[in-house]
Amino acid sequence: MMMTKRFAILALALLPLAASAQPAPTRLPPASAGAGTTGIAGIAVAGTGTVRFTVKTVSFVAYVRGPADEAGALAAMRAAGIDDPVIGPVGSNVSFNGPGVTSVRGTVRDVTPAKLERIGQAAANYMRAHPGSAVDNVNFIPRLDDCNVHEEAARKAALAEARRKAQAIADLAGVTIEGVLSVAENGGCPGPSDGPFVNGGPFDISTLSTTISVYENVTFSIVQGGNNVRRRTL
Repeated sequence: MMMTKRFAILALALLPLAASAQPAPTRLPPASAGAGTTGIAGIAVAGTGTVRFTVKTVSFVAYVRGPADEAGALAAMRAAGIDDPVIGPVGSNVSFNGPGVTSVRGTVRDVTPAKLERIGQAAANYMRAHPGSAVDNVNFIPRLDDCNVHEEAARKAALAEARRKAQAIADLAGVTIEGVLSVAENGGCPGPSDGPFVNGGPFDISTLSTTISVYENVTFSIVQGGNNVRRRTL
């Protein structure tokens, strides 16, 4: 009778422990260190986000060869709608253009196709008025004054793409994304030290637009198990 009571007491003591025991998600063992691994189980993916937007202001840069006519060049630039025109001294630019080349630059605000057309016409008129001169390497560089808004949109798109890729891999591998181990970002807005003449990306003259791109390299931590495991979002 005493032995029976002892078994009954032992069973009652173990009952709460058995009831509270729940299967926990099994973490995958650390990956072996090697090329392309972090030493922790995870899924490493890359995401890219690109946003195209209309440009309001561009920097104008060109190179003039031949007889120097500073007054004539400045007048032609102003007449074409170029603000703050500047002419650099001959040989002031170290480039493939070589010596005997003068840089001309300025700003075109509220850019339109008509303004760009006038600039091209002004260059042609200048060369006709100055035989032996030439205007080379005309560039319009977008001014990204409102870049931060577009950068944030590109960042969200890049992270969303990284999440989509990682989720597809996790579904195929039979694991669940638990969290984020690391994020490395490239691209985005240029730094403030880049200056107005080098701070833009490719300028599409036909649409008066440019793009900003953000690249995210994300490593997601994973656990074994299906959809019953709680997921953390990025």
